[in-house]
Order: sequence, then C-alpha cells, then structure tokens
Amino acid sequence: MARTDRFEKRVDSHPLPAWLYDAGTLRFLHVNEATVSISGYTRRGLLAMKVSDVCVDAAGSRTGFRMPAQWRLRLKDGKAIDVKSAARAVRTRGRDAILVVAHTIARRPPRLSGLQTVYDLSRRLRTARAAEEMYPVIVEQARALLRAYHGCLALLNPEGQVFTRVYTVGVVGEKIGSTFPSPGTRSGRVASAGTPFVSPDFSRERIPDWMAAGGYRAFGPLAIVPVPTDEGIIGTLCVARARGSDGAAFTGAEVHLLDGIAEITGMAIQRARLHRQLQDANVQMVVALAHTVSSRDAYTARHCKRVAALAERVARQLGCSDRDVRDIRCAARLHDIGKVGLPDAVLRKPTALTDEEWSVMRQHPLLGEEILRPVHRLRGPAKLVRHHQEAWDGSGYPDGLRGEAIPLGARILAVVDAFGAITEARPYRPARTRAEAVAEIKRCAGTQFDPRVVAAFCAVIERRSG
Repeated sequence: MARTDRFEKRVDSHPLPAWLYDAGTLRFLHVNEATVSISGYTRRGLLAMKVSDVCVDAAGSRTGFRMPAQWRLRLKDGKAIDVKSAARAVRTRGRDAILVVAHTIARRPPRLSGLQTVYDLSRRLRTARAAEEMYPVIVEQARALLRAYHGCLALLNPEGQVFTRVYTVGVVGEKIGSTFPSPGTRSGRVASAGTPFVSPDFSRERIPDWMAAGGYRAFGPLAIVPVPTDEGIIGTLCVARARGSDGAAFTGAEVHLLDGIAEITGMAIQRARLHRQLQDANVQMVVALAHTVSSRDAYTARHCKRVAALAERVARQLGCSDRDVRDIRCAARLHDIGKVGLPDAVLRKPTALTDEEWSVMRQHPLLGEEILRPVHRLRGPAKLVRHHQEAWDGSGYPDGLRGEAIPLGARILAVVDAFGAITEARPYRPARTRAEAVAEIKRCAGTQFDPRVVAAFCAVIERRSG
C-alpha cells in the first residue's frame, strides 16, 4: 500500500468522479468536484455520509463493505444512475482507504419528446431573471438529457475572437469565467461555419497543448453545436462522455436534440440581453431626470450627494447586506427625483412654503416611486423613495406607516435626509451646526426616527468627527 497522501491530489485532479473512503467505517474521506456535480450533494454533505448511503448494487441491495465493479449511484434527488468503477486499496493520512474512480455507463438513450424538452427548458428559462441564471439550467439540462458527464456553454466576445466559459462542469481545469481563443479551435470553427462538430472519441483527436494538459484526454464521445440568434452565432454548447465508459458516440438524433437546446439558448440569451439593454436605457432616462432636477434646484443635487454618502455608512454600521446597501445608496441619490414633477413656484420658492404648497411638496415621494418603479433594477430603491418621509410614530407621509412597517432603508434615509436639511442653508433660513443637528435628531428618536437607526447614525457621526 502507498504511504503518502498523494491520493487526495489525484482525486482532486481527476476529470471523472473520484473519491476516497475509509475501508473500515465506509465514510467518505475526500471527494472531487466531478463527484459533487454528478451526485447533486454538496461536498460537506458527502463527507458526512457513508459510501453505502449512495452506492447500491444493480439489484438495489446495500453494497456493504465491498464495492462491486458495476453498481448504481443514488443521487440526491432520489434517482439512481448505473456506473462502473475501478477501486484500489491505498493508505492515506495514516488509515486504510479505498480509492474509487467511477465512470457513468451510457445506456441506449430513451426516446425523447422534442416538444416536451423544448417546453420544459423554455419554461425554466422564462423564470430566470438574468442571463447568468440561465447558464447552469441550459448546461445541466443538456448533460442530463444526453447522459454526458461534461458540459460547457461558451459565449463569444463582440469581436468574435475569444470564448468565455459562462458555465462549465465536469473538467477540473475548466473554470467559469475562463477564456480560450476562437481561431484555430473546434468551437471557433463551429461558430464560424454554423455547423456541429461531433467526435466518436475525442481522445484520439489532435488537440493543442493547452487542452492536452487540461484533462480533455479523458473525453470520449463529444459534440459541439453553435448557439444561434437572429444576429448571428454568439457561442457554442458542448457535451462529452467519458472515454472508456462504454458510451456510444452521439447519435444524429442526440445531436439534433442538442441543436434544439442551443437554439432555445440563443433565443433566451438574446431576449435577456435585449431586456438588459432596455433596463439600461431606462436607468439612463432616470439619470437624465435626476440631472433635470439638479439643473432646476442646485440645492437638491448637493443634498442628495451628501445624503447618499452618509446613508451608505449608516447602513453598513447597521450590518445591512451589500445588496441592501446598494439599494439604500441608490435611493439616497434619487430620493428627491419626484421633485421633477413639482412646479418651479414651489420648488424654487425663496421663502417658507405655505400649507397648500407643502401639500404639493409632499407628493414628491409618490412621484419618485412612479418614475423608478417601471425600471426592474430600481424597484428596491423605488420602495425606499416612497417611504423616506414616513415617521417612526406613524405621523409621516405618504402612507402613515409606523415602526418596523417602514422599510429599514427608508428609516435610514429619514435620519440622514433630516441631518442634511438641518445643516444646509436655505434661502429662508441659515444652516445649523452639526452638533445642533445631532441634538435635534436625538431629540426626535422614538417619535420621528427609529431609535436604533439614530444610534447607528450617531456612531458614524462621532467617527467622522474623531
């Protein structure tokens, strides 16, 4: 038996599912990424289990202390797949262990309903909110339908010279976000010609040195198809079965099915990109409106910038998530955007507002929400803009919300907005000092403002003063 721990490294670098388990307790000692991917379990989940929990023989009985050469692997979703494996006894980390390398057995593929496949994939892609959420769905669907252990979706850059792997699984050396060249590669030729590449045994193909060192020699049957859109080919979809896994080459029907998946992929990605472009255009429109407010009222522009910086610090002091901080910062920059709909007679009045004019001014949170809400990326900030004038005791506007019913981000905006207003000069009153503003905000804790937010605000102000 070997006496070193090199077997863990061998497991990690193997392109096929591989693991080590304790020969006595049957507990998993080490598993690679391919094992995690094919089983559906997390790495931590597998390391808490025994081999006998997932390995059953063809008859369905527990395999016990001896793993057969051919058996069934129970997946996390309750299904089981037929595999064959090679096992050897080793010694690692001072204990007797079994090193296993498993190969998926590709049996005759079931008759697949193309219409059902298209429907299922399309339905799942429609629920994705962004293209990034579609990528794993596409690749995993292709792998499952075609009984492949490797799958990769690679998209071309605008110049068509470089592919980026937006989702890949089955090859340890391939990472999501990694790139490879288009010229001189099979994926490049597939994208250029718009026709599939199919190999019955990729391990026999001539490949570049960078591929030879990346575990691609473990590929047997392989198929690459183009991902088309109305504007041209945007990438490739690749699947592969393991070499020596008794898997037959991809049939014409299977390649046709992969082509169908790629076509759905292209349409879905194009739709997501168009939606993103529309959202970007809407954001630019909102920014333009914000500039319009700034041009009409320079005070509002300076005020919003100061409020945004302070709101972000208070949000982090309260332990808000990065996403919440982004929404709060954005809402702070845009919280007065609704003033674009107010008349100049109210917005630029050099003296104090009358009750009737205040009634008009109090519409700006609602107008701001109406401007931001249609933009999907601004729906979170839109809610905060609507409620940034609410009061802790329920006396605020526009909805009279009370206490915790007011979104935390809006409660933060209420405090920092008031601080900015108190410390900034207006035509009808002079600016007050920072100390006076802090004292006023403390006085209103529990009535106008959330006491917890006030405490966090004071901590931030003290640090800035120190």
